[in-house]
Amino acid sequence: MPTPSPGSCSRFTRPILGVGAAVAAALALAACAGPRTVSHVSSLNDVFKYLPVSGLPLDVVGNPFPQAADAFVRAAAADGLSGNVNGRPLAFVPAPDRFGPDHPGYRMVLFLSGGGIVAGQALCEAGLPTDSPKGGTLHASAALCNGTKMIAWGEGWGGPVPAQPDVAFLALMDQLANAVFKRERDRDRDPTEWPET
Repeated sequence: MPTPSPGSCSRFTRPILGVGAAVAAALALAACAGPRTVSHVSSLNDVFKYLPVSGLPLDVVGNPFPQAADAFVRAAAADGLSGNVNGRPLAFVPAPDRFGPDHPGYRMVLFLSGGGIVAGQALCEAGLPTDSPKGGTLHASAALCNGTKMIAWGEGWGGPVPAQPDVAFLALMDQLANAVFKRERDRDRDPTEWPET
C-alpha cells in the first residue's frame, strides 16, 4: 500500500484547519455579540458593606421593547437583576410607579433605551426621560442610590432590541447587577463620603 507523501497529507489537513479556524472565529464573534457591561463604581469600598439588606427597591425607567407592557419589563428587569450578585444573594423589588429621589434609603435605578444611557449621578436625580423610543440597540444603565446620592453605577449594551425582554436581556441584567455591585478591596476612607444607612 503506498504511503501518502507529505504534500498529499497537507492537502487534507488544510481544509480541516480552515474549518477549525472558521469555528473559532464564529465563536469569537458570538462572544463579542453578547451583552457587555462596564463598571463605574464611585467607591473603592465593597458596596455590600454599606447595604445591610437582602432586597432593594427598583425604579425602572424607559421601555424600548415594542411588544412589552411596562409592568412586564419591570418584572423581567427585577428577575434578571436578582440572584447571586457577585456571590451574595440580592433581590430587587420593582416599583409599580417610580420611587424617585425622595425615597428614603437605598434603591436601584435602571434606565433602559434603544440607544444611549443616562450616566451616574443623573440616574439618582429627578427628571429622567420616560418616553424612550421603541427598537434600536439595547442600552441600559443602573445606579445604586441613597436618595439623590449616587453610590455606584454601571452601564451595559446588547444587540438589537427584541419585541419583548428575552434571554439575552436577562443575561444583560445579570451582568449589569454585577457591574454595579462590583466588589472592591476595602480601604480606609472618610466615613462621611458614605450616606447613613
